[in-house]
Amino acid sequence: MIICKYVKMGERGQIVIPKEIREKECLIPNQSLKIMHLDGEIIIRIPKQTISPEDLIFRAFKNAKFDRQDWEDIQKDRER
Repeated sequence: MIICKYVKMGERGQIVIPKEIREKECLIPNQSLKIMHLDGEIIIRIPKQTISPEDLIFRAFKNAKFDRQDWEDIQKDRER
């Protein structure tokens, strides 16, 4: 799936990666990204293995919206 968004560049050349893309790619503040210039195109790449699988799982739970009933159901499943 291709996501296309337009962003504005600030005075110092800074851009903001849209939230939808940051969340989809699990990007975090201060994460290193690779930027390449190729014949009029600017490409931003995420270096492989920058995030451990444990961090990805932690982020998934942190961003999940669980209510009290969800937690009670999880607890019941754990007790089985």
